[in-house]
Amino acid sequence: MNKIPVGETISEAYSFGFTRFLSVLGVAWFPYLAALAACGGLAFLAAPELVRGMSHGQLDQAVLMANVPHLVGIGSLIWILFFIAACMVRVGLLRLALGQHPGPVFIFFSLGSEVWMMAGAMILALLIVILVAILSAVAVVAIWFGSGMISIPAAVNIIRAVAIIAAVLWFIYFYIRLLFFLPAVVVAEKEIGFGRAWTLGGGNFWRIVAVTIVVFVPVLIGFSMVETAITGPFMFPMTFLQHLDQMKPEDFTKTLAHQLSLLGPVYVVLLFIRTILFEGLGAGTVGSAYRGVIPASVSE
Repeated sequence: MNKIPVGETISEAYSFGFTRFLSVLGVAWFPYLAALAACGGLAFLAAPELVRGMSHGQLDQAVLMANVPHLVGIGSLIWILFFIAACMVRVGLLRLALGQHPGPVFIFFSLGSEVWMMAGAMILALLIVILVAILSAVAVVAIWFGSGMISIPAAVNIIRAVAIIAAVLWFIYFYIRLLFFLPAVVVAEKEIGFGRAWTLGGGNFWRIVAVTIVVFVPVLIGFSMVETAITGPFMFPMTFLQHLDQMKPEDFTKTLAHQLSLLGPVYVVLLFIRTILFEGLGAGTVGSAYRGVIPASVSE
């Protein structure tokens, strides 16, 4: 199997994530906005008094506690909506990254077979990862108790430590090799190809790790610094934190609601930008790596 061209992949990932940011935004904004609107509607149906109060910067503690069970009840629906939106966005971005849509994109929405294959692939991958984690843990437990039969304490400790380290390293290797190419396989080859994704990852583990670190870590550090600078003026004032233990419950909830009304929109905007940026970088990385390890005729 061909090796991932590390330098080219990093360059194309940055190029895709930044120079084509408007197209990345065009793919992502509508699915996430639709999911957010649907979740807002569900929250209003489940807890109308709480939503009305928070929209006016008011947070009644009694109303909040009374509506917690209702909000928990719709939590699974909210997760499903955002999961489907994320799969939709991933499909759209990988189509761009793989060259299937070379032109600009301003809006994207699809509930086609690729989206459902992506959702199925991610769910099955999660189940496989959980199963492997359980089996790895069982193996470690077996070695742990089995080594207790050895009469040399130092040897026992070494065996147990090696077993734990080996299990963790194996799990990381399995996770990365199985999942890195899977989204590209779903979009480019129209199948939930775990075997194909595993094969493409063969001999590329350290290249995947290197590309991932170089692409994401600098951007994560830079965005965290920008995020801190932007949210700083909206954080709780020091006087509030210093006198927190002296505040009456009604004053606390009033101040908390006010700060949340200020911080909420800022965090939502920053979360959206961060999500779009990292989704774009991720699609650019996987798409470029996929095109680098297979013949061009297959990826087209």
